[in-house]
Amino acid sequence: MRWLVSKCIVVNDYFAYWGKANSGDAAAYHLLVWHSLDVAAVSDELLRQRDDWCSQWAALTNLEYCEARRLAVWLVGLHDIGKFAESFQYLKPDLREKFFAGRAVRCRSYSKRHDQLGYWLWDEKLWEKLDEALPAESSQSVIDLLDVWMLSVTGHHGAPPAVESSSIGSYFQPDDITAAVSFLHDWTELIRPPLTSLARCNCQAEAASWFLAGLAVLSDWLGSNRHFFEFVEGSRSLESYWKNTALPGARSAVKSAGIAVARLHGKIKYGGFELLYPNYQPTPLQSACNQLPLSTEPQLYILEDVTGAGKTEAAMVLVQRLIAADRGHGLYVGLPTMATANAMYERMAEGYRALFPANAECSLILSHGARHLSDAFRSSLLNASEVGQGYGDQDNISAQCNRWLADNRKKALLSDVGVGTIDQALLAAMPARHQSLRLLGLIGKVLVLDEVHAYDCYTQELLHALLRFHGALGGSVVLLSATLTARQKHGLIAAFRGCSGSRDLASFRSDYPLITQADTAQFRQIPVATRLSVQRRVEVKLHSDIKAVLDIVRVAVAANQCVCWVRNTVADVREGLRLLVDGGVVSEDRLDIFHSRFAMGNRLDREQKMLSLFGKSSRSQQRSGRVLVASQVVEQSLDLDFDVMITDVAPVDLMIQRAGRLQRHVRDAAGDVSDTEQRGGARLHIYGPAPVDAPDSDWLKRLLPGTNIIYPHTLVVWRGLRWLAGRGRWQMPDDARAMLEYVYDDLGDVPEGLVDSEIEHIGSDMSRRDMGKFSALSFERGYTREVQWDDDSKVETRLGDESRTIYLARWSGGRLTPWCNEESFPWDMSS
Repeated sequence: MRWLVSKCIVVNDYFAYWGKANSGDAAAYHLLVWHSLDVAAVSDELLRQRDDWCSQWAALTNLEYCEARRLAVWLVGLHDIGKFAESFQYLKPDLREKFFAGRAVRCRSYSKRHDQLGYWLWDEKLWEKLDEALPAESSQSVIDLLDVWMLSVTGHHGAPPAVESSSIGSYFQPDDITAAVSFLHDWTELIRPPLTSLARCNCQAEAASWFLAGLAVLSDWLGSNRHFFEFVEGSRSLESYWKNTALPGARSAVKSAGIAVARLHGKIKYGGFELLYPNYQPTPLQSACNQLPLSTEPQLYILEDVTGAGKTEAAMVLVQRLIAADRGHGLYVGLPTMATANAMYERMAEGYRALFPANAECSLILSHGARHLSDAFRSSLLNASEVGQGYGDQDNISAQCNRWLADNRKKALLSDVGVGTIDQALLAAMPARHQSLRLLGLIGKVLVLDEVHAYDCYTQELLHALLRFHGALGGSVVLLSATLTARQKHGLIAAFRGCSGSRDLASFRSDYPLITQADTAQFRQIPVATRLSVQRRVEVKLHSDIKAVLDIVRVAVAANQCVCWVRNTVADVREGLRLLVDGGVVSEDRLDIFHSRFAMGNRLDREQKMLSLFGKSSRSQQRSGRVLVASQVVEQSLDLDFDVMITDVAPVDLMIQRAGRLQRHVRDAAGDVSDTEQRGGARLHIYGPAPVDAPDSDWLKRLLPGTNIIYPHTLVVWRGLRWLAGRGRWQMPDDARAMLEYVYDDLGDVPEGLVDSEIEHIGSDMSRRDMGKFSALSFERGYTREVQWDDDSKVETRLGDESRTIYLARWSGGRLTPWCNEESFPWDMSS
């Protein structure tokens, strides 16, 4: 492309600008143009290896595949044009003096970073040079597109630059601008981006900007690694450096990072359910997922079934089918807590390779704030030198992850398979620094989210934003839940489709279990059966007198049964402990407590103790006459099994979740594992106020003030208790849909005494929804700074009381030492 030659004089004075330098060694530096080409070469290599990324970029820009790649590479090569500013160059005065000896210094203050300066330079000067060279009838439309995308590439440090007026004369000298224009000319001549094609391509500029921002961040991170891109000071032609230095270095850098290698070894053929789970009889839900027709469009699947019905395995069936059909190239599993994420990581570790070709080298990563405390995850980390050397064949390592991917949680979603908290995925749709890198990691992956009913209105809005981003960028989603109301499903489908949704709630079927499948145009609902082993009837008995609760525990202990009493606050757990001890109900050596406020090391020790005492493999000698008083930490992830269960009143879906730990496994009357259940029918004892016809505003607060704070939606608690009181039991799966719709029906009758609290709750929910919408990014607006961007540690994915982490310590030998004496991470274990 020769369109700039006639418009300006080409001066190769861009060789007088450094781009990278050692902080303590003035002689070691890397020219700005070489760093720009290094990063651009990485983007080229990434798009060559990740054809799913390149295909998505081509679809968003509506360009031919090769044209689209050249456009992206050209744009990424301009990411650091702000470093031509004298204010940046003066960060190394010795180098500035070396290149510009005798030139007066006008711009000493580096008050604006080079990412901001780069966009200003484009906005005030560089676009004019392109505008002059483009055909008059198309120049404006092309420049408008490039304006959007220059925000993406100059915003490669994790946040888009501000769009505001400026005077670049305060930061650039005229020679600096001339050098930048000269580089723009020569770089364009080398890459030949399809600029004239943009005028007629009808591209989705704002949508494409999110992808480009992530590509620029990742390319800059990899292209800044001196191990692959040694500092080069001398000048030569851009073409020579590009072919002989930048491109070879990029190939090595991308290979070492372990990105997308799983796909390089060929396609996988779907081998049916038995390939994933040999010698295992599929449940009706899993069989249905094995046979569902797949659309060519991004898909949203909602799987609703009872606890223990194998929803996770059914989701993996869909994941492998999508991967085999070339509609997905990996997955991320998002869970509500770190504990559930840890448990899922260990489940995935042994079987995730079945999702990929047999000879694939693929990484599995754990992603949450305390993952470094997981021995299983730390043992999976591989050195970069091991990548590409057959590490997938090492039988002694079940899960493997490249260290480069694991050294920062922002990179975690780039792994072939990720398991973590949902928060790590939500940050991809929030104004958190480097969110675009997380979003890039999700592109081409199947997103599997569990327990999607478990989040409040604020987090639900963030979830809707994530679904909008993921669906619009070509990704499929599998959502898992015990039950969802029609209103909740309506919101999730509308978010995935990118519209407010107009589907009548009455069109949602009441069948349960149920698979819901949706894309942009079609909507299917497939009723399925529940396997016999998880169909259960639980009797319910209500108690409003604490003495009755203590008597239940006393009788159970005398009968050598094990008991769990789930309380709603840590203070209530401690009170329950006191009541049991002071009342002589159970001896202290047979009594345990478990809640979230133990030091991490102590909590992990207690968790293992609980699994030993009450887990699937526990025996009668361990269980007999033992009592556990616990908070909600026993609701999820821990595979515990109790003979008798008591729970403080809570929203009915949570009480059902807790009852999943009541007679969870088949045992004989003594409590040993058996072929037949011999402990009698399951009965859940609920401690709470009587479900009177006309509750007042203090109905719950009088008996359980802490519960009233934890679960402030009193109407939902009252309705659930009233529904159970009227039936004296629940039958799963028959009662699930009717119960949840009654309890959470926004249009149901409200007792007069709860009207004020319900109005307050509605107002609180509206406020939380508004906060969630405000906290989420708008996909349609593109990668632009319309809200304040911050570090991910300061961006809230969930609302709640402000909390602080406290590190417990003790005096030993005249100095402060960690509370937990662990060989690894003693201070973390003492938090």
